[in-house]
This record gives sequence, structure tokens and C-alpha cells, in this order.
Amino acid sequence: MDTLSHFGALDELIQVVYQGFERFIVLSAVDSSSWTVYVGLKGPEGRWWRGSWSAHDVTLFIGSKSSSQILQSFAHNLSEAFVNGELCVGDWAPDEGAKINFTLGPTSKKPVHIPLVELSAKEAASHATNILSAIAIQAQSRKCQLYPPSFSAQIAVAAGPSLTRSVTHVHSPPKKAQASVPAAPPQAEDETEAAQQKIKSLEAELAHVKAAKKAKSKSPSSEAEPKPSATTRRPKGASLANPHKKARKYQAVEFESDDD
Repeated sequence: MDTLSHFGALDELIQVVYQGFERFIVLSAVDSSSWTVYVGLKGPEGRWWRGSWSAHDVTLFIGSKSSSQILQSFAHNLSEAFVNGELCVGDWAPDEGAKINFTLGPTSKKPVHIPLVELSAKEAASHATNILSAIAIQAQSRKCQLYPPSFSAQIAVAAGPSLTRSVTHVHSPPKKAQASVPAAPPQAEDETEAAQQKIKSLEAELAHVKAAKKAKSKSPSSEAEPKPSATTRRPKGASLANPHKKARKYQAVEFESDDD
């Protein structure tokens, strides 16, 4: 039985590990002969370490009588721990030749420890170039952009230690962009616009009616009756029957007394 054929879940994974003041980049790769882990230390020196497990190492860890189902479950659990950031650099020391290891699942009942050996400067440079080559090939599918569109807005945050740990496949194609909400058909847009115009017309008509009603309530209920004109003063000496004619004067008739 090909033991490493069940370890496909651990192939082409990359993770960032924050440990104290150090930042490590961890890559996982699987081929027919081994499961290999590369650990790089971020810094001016560009140091890299490498460690691997062969099929024999896997058998020693889980037992020689493990079934295919057990091997797949074991590899799946390791990949979940990798994705969730459950990993560290064990016995870390910056000294050259220090015996350090890659630990996966450090808080589990049975963590996995892979011894690490530091690469020479030439090997480290070659490995870094291979990684950049893989990134460049992947970028061709997104118009040669170094970062995916969804990640561009987070570039400024990436330098901080509080960045959420994430995992990505080096050679995997970028995820499809989330489907946008389909636009409304032209007919629906026309109907919506007509309805809005009708609503505006009704609102204007209602406002006009309210204004007219308000103006009517302020005005008197009936028109003011015209004030009676002042009585024309009759000229002195005018006739009562005809004010334009002069009144006649009557002189009293005197009769002579019989005594005279």
C-alpha cells in the first residue's frame, strides 16, 4: 500500500507562524517519496530549514497495520491543524546548527515532530526562487497581479502581527469572484420609474389641495357687507320733497280787526 498517496491534503499548503518576535513561513509539500516541510525565517538573512517524513516514518507513528481509512483520517487531521495554525517551531534557537523541529498540533495528545536541518545560502536562495516562480505562474490567471483582488485592500494590514493566520495553495487557481446581484431588466426599471412619477404627481396634487383648503379656512365665511354710505346732508332751505328745489316760504295772512 502506498502510504503517502493518502497525504494529498498536505500538499501545497503555506502558513505564517508568529512565535515571540519572530515570524516564520511554513510550506508543506508531498510527493511519492516523502512529506516535506520548509520553514523560512523572515529577516535580512533569509534563512530556511527543511524536514521530511518518509512512508516509514508515517508507519512508525501510526502503526504498520493502519488501513487506508486510518491514513486518510490521519492526513486530514494534520491538514486541519495546519490550516488552523496549530503549529510551531519547537526548541527554537537562532544559533547555526541548533537542533530545532517543526511541530504540528503542539497541544494535542500526540503532536507530530519533524526535525529540521538548515539549508545553505545557495539552497535557500534556490528554494525562494522556486516559490516566487510558482507565485508568478499563479498570478497569470489574474492579469499578473501579485495579490488576488480580495487581498489588495489588506496589504497595509499584512505587516502587523495581528494579521489573521490564513492558508493558501501555491499552485491552486484563484477562487472565483462572488457573483454579483443581477441587474433589474429594462422593463422592470421602466415600470419602477413610471410608478415613482405617479407617486410624485399624486403628492403634488395632494399638497395643492391641502394648500387650498388651508387658505379657505383663513378667509371669512361670507363677503363683508358694504358699509352704508353716509346720508347726504340736505342743503339748508331745500325742499323736503325735492332736495334740489328751494323750499317755498309762506307768509302768514293778517286780517284787520273789526274795531278799526
